[in-house]
Amino acid sequence: MKIYKVVPCAESIVIKKKEAAQNAIVRFFDIVKQECVDGWEFHSTAPIVVTRKLGKFKKREEQYNAFVFVKEVEQK
Repeated sequence: MKIYKVVPCAESIVIKKKEAAQNAIVRFFDIVKQECVDGWEFHSTAPIVVTRKLGKFKKREEQYNAFVFVKEVEQK
């Protein structure tokens, strides 16, 4: 049987200098390395839209991504 976990992450990476792009991308995927322990494997990335209520009639949509991880476990 497989179980899944979802780890939220930013929708985009913002940098100030061009040479900082590589470092920002490496840090972004450090999340994957950090989570791929104890049998967990990277499965996919999923877009998520969160709607934040700002008042009775106002709302704001925010874009996020989520890393999805999968792990095989023995069924009891």
